[in-house]
This record gives sequence, C-alpha cells and structure tokens, in this order.
Amino acid sequence: MTRLAPSLAALLVLLPATGALAQSPSTSADALRVTWQPRPYSVVPSIEGEVQNDSPFWVSAVRLQVEGFDASGEPVGQTSTWTFGNIAPGGRGHFVVPPLPRAATYRISVSAFDRVSRGAPPGIESP
Repeated sequence: MTRLAPSLAALLVLLPATGALAQSPSTSADALRVTWQPRPYSVVPSIEGEVQNDSPFWVSAVRLQVEGFDASGEPVGQTSTWTFGNIAPGGRGHFVVPPLPRAATYRISVSAFDRVSRGAPPGIESP
C-alpha cells in the first residue's frame, strides 16, 4: 500500500501538465472560410472558390461538401471536392467543381481536413 501512494502522487503531479498540452490551440472548421462564385468566361460551366486558412496551422486534404438548392430552396443534389495542395497559415487553397443540375444556389462547407503542423517552415511564405 505504501508503494502505491508515491505512484499516485506522481500521477497527480503529471495530470495537470498533460491537461495543459490537451488545451493547446487547435484548428477547427470554423478557422477555414469558404468563398465561391460561378466561374466567369468558362467553356465548361463550373464553380470556383477559395478556402482561407485563418488558423495558425498548415492544413491539407481539405474536403468540401457542395450542396445544391433550386430556386425555392429545396435540395437538388450534393457532391464533394478537394482543395488543391496544402494551405499555409493565413493562406488560401483553391477548388473548382462542376455545377449540380437544377441548382440555383449552393452551400459549400468544409467537411474534413488534416492539421499538418504549426506555423510556416523557415524561408517559406504563404501566398
């Protein structure tokens, strides 16, 4: 029983330290803002847009859910797409997606991404 007490005391001392690590800044989909517009002057109709990374982390594999709605607001379909490449902190990633049939408007949101690392590597600036 006396051996258990020092182990328990060590665990209680380390517990607050691990809690501090768990509270480090994280990236959420809220830190990734999506803007888009129909692609002007295109032979093939499409929607193009950007994802702005407002987090302090590099992100990659940013997947977007594209939902289409008709003029009355009823859903007419959905698809998904990816941004091109990694997105630096403060940077932008681009995407292009074909329009959905019968869609008058869209809702495009981030559905998944991978947090890669914090900050920019030395000598690399975000676009």
